[in-house]
Amino acid sequence: MSVLNSNVRHQYYFEELTKIPHGSGNEKAISDYIVSIAKKLNLKYYQDEVNNVVIYKEASKGYENHPAVMLQAHMDMVCEKDPSSNHDFEKDPLPIYIEDGFLKSKGTTLGADDGAGVAYMLAILADGALKHPALECLFTVSEETTMLGANSLDVSKLKARRLINLDGEEEGYTMTSSCGGIDVVFNKEVEVITEKAKGYELVVSGLSGGHSGGEIHKEKGNAMKIAARLLYKATKAGELSVSEIYGGSKINAIPRDAYARFVYSGNFEAVVLQEIKDIKKELEETDSGLDIKVNEYEVDNVMNTKDSKTLVSLLYILPNGLLHKSELQNNLTTSSCNLGILRVKDGQIHFEMSIRGALRSYYEDTADVCIELANAYGYEAHRNNGYPCWDYIHNSELRDVMNKVHNEVYGKDIVMIGVHGGLECGVFKTKLPDLDIVTMGPNAADVHSPTERMELLSFDSTYNFLVKFIEAL
Repeated sequence: MSVLNSNVRHQYYFEELTKIPHGSGNEKAISDYIVSIAKKLNLKYYQDEVNNVVIYKEASKGYENHPAVMLQAHMDMVCEKDPSSNHDFEKDPLPIYIEDGFLKSKGTTLGADDGAGVAYMLAILADGALKHPALECLFTVSEETTMLGANSLDVSKLKARRLINLDGEEEGYTMTSSCGGIDVVFNKEVEVITEKAKGYELVVSGLSGGHSGGEIHKEKGNAMKIAARLLYKATKAGELSVSEIYGGSKINAIPRDAYARFVYSGNFEAVVLQEIKDIKKELEETDSGLDIKVNEYEVDNVMNTKDSKTLVSLLYILPNGLLHKSELQNNLTTSSCNLGILRVKDGQIHFEMSIRGALRSYYEDTADVCIELANAYGYEAHRNNGYPCWDYIHNSELRDVMNKVHNEVYGKDIVMIGVHGGLECGVFKTKLPDLDIVTMGPNAADVHSPTERMELLSFDSTYNFLVKFIEAL
């Protein structure tokens, strides 16, 4: 039984997408599904070796002499779930449902980022009655992790120099710039002492998490940084030997949960009791659901106290969260970093940080700071997965037309904003410097977290606006 209205094309296609696992790096099935739509509609298409897809639709009657338009969305989604969820993102359809006018997924991310954009394009391709110039519908892979799709794309397959990016998350807004960024990966291997010992388990949970670009300015709690802070405070009063630390699953999602298992020479709970109270007080506005538990736990092996103290100290002092903002641009976040993944087990230490900046110098400088700290502590650290900024341009014919149509449909100007999230627009603009770009999308909230939701009325009205906008081109 359908959850959404199967007679409304964009709703039908979105629900179909939720039935196909499509986490970052696992897009082959959804790429092939998109190709199957092109074949069914007898449309020319191109599918490359990384599973990007371009589908071409000829101009409708009367639009043959107008310049082509490119529509673009990424087909991958962030796969986050509640600890209690048994959902398998590799094979299970998303358990979607409607509540209070919002589409949600029970205990998991919804994939409105950017399934909404993919569904919009498929609906436009399938509608033979629409008026439009020649269309090039570009579906990319792995935007949420490495931007592999955008970076690998053969732009000779594209003739359009007007791009409508469909990766927005708020109706009535268009993005005019986005940050660039880079990841830093830390590694070290240390010896462990193999013996069973009575110790502790520190569990940090109940945080709201969210997108490390779109939510970082809210200064939410990072579960791993909270755990590191508590462990660091404990090392000031006694000796601590780490066995395991685990937190985060996506480098671009603010970690909601973490745990640490260790041996401690004193009463750990008593030592950190006041610190726990302080942290909860600090986060009572952004993360009132924060829960910190200390349990007894028997460990199988531990690092020595020196290596443990070095690890905890490094995790404690690494920069994290909001770093800079611009008062001249409505307090836009201009620099941040997010400790997104942490794995410590059997002496193998690995963690990853996502760094963003409105200027290349911002994220390069922060990466240098992190690598310098890592090296000072005896850790190997290297850069990974860089992507460029999309800089603001003052003159955009495409943006002018968009604003004119927005006034006709909504009776007001569209809001133009720079964003701290990283968009593929920066990659496309680097490859095609003469590209004119606008963005749009329906109202979505808490993306990259299990409470992600999309407003259905906005999903419909934004599609209707998109159709009118294309017609005006």
